[in-house]
Amino acid sequence: MRNRTLHRWLAAVLFGFVVLSSQVNADGPKPALLSAAASTKDLMESLAKDFAKTSQGTIKINPGASNSLAGQIIAGAPADLFLSASPEWADKVDAAKLSAKRVKLLTNKLVLVVPKGNPAGVKEPKDLNKSAVKRIALAGEKVPAGKYADQALAKLGLLEGLVKEKKVVRGQDVRTALAYVERGEVEAGIVYSTDVLAAKNVQQVHEFDPVLHDEIVYVLVLLKHGEGNPAAKEFFTYLQSAGAAEAFEKFGFERLGGERKPAKQK
Repeated sequence: MRNRTLHRWLAAVLFGFVVLSSQVNADGPKPALLSAAASTKDLMESLAKDFAKTSQGTIKINPGASNSLAGQIIAGAPADLFLSASPEWADKVDAAKLSAKRVKLLTNKLVLVVPKGNPAGVKEPKDLNKSAVKRIALAGEKVPAGKYADQALAKLGLLEGLVKEKKVVRGQDVRTALAYVERGEVEAGIVYSTDVLAAKNVQQVHEFDPVLHDEIVYVLVLLKHGEGNPAAKEFFTYLQSAGAAEAFEKFGFERLGGERKPAKQK
């Protein structure tokens, strides 16, 4: 099982590297490449379009699980910016000495969702133990959304039993978990509240108390690779502007703040 997981992770890293490399070699002015947590895909694509209207630079979005994106960057993928759904993976990039600047940018909420119509009658976390609930979609164990979900379920005393009964189905990122719910392939799932806004056939039934999991913090990193790209530096600043804050609110995110330099290496 560990070997299979490792092979999948390596495949994701290599695939992302190829995708990003092909973008860099495209004809025309060099765009800035932003590797962004899957939950921010719609938001970042919208902001990139707005940015292009007032800037000569362009931004390309490479969405995915934060752990996979960090792996791509550490493996040498030519990203200029990184938006992680957890400080953990921004720290990994820091440790590899690839960060120039970073800032806490956004926060989110963890919610329990069900397919439209709620066929299993799930109203709260304890209902996941019901016999009508056969499968529950979570993001991968190393993916921030998956880790937050595991923490919440563990503190509620539910995780061990759900895993033992083989009810947990893992998606490669939070949007994959959301898709399982949206297609009715599972009776419930745990995602971010912002993901519900991007879904058509999903309804939220419960919001988890933040004390049940680590604080959800999205960290924006200007990578050293992006220091020589004017568009990357400009977009890094733009994402901290009042204009971007309006988009955050529209897409259901809450803005944070406080730029700092990466931690010094010991």
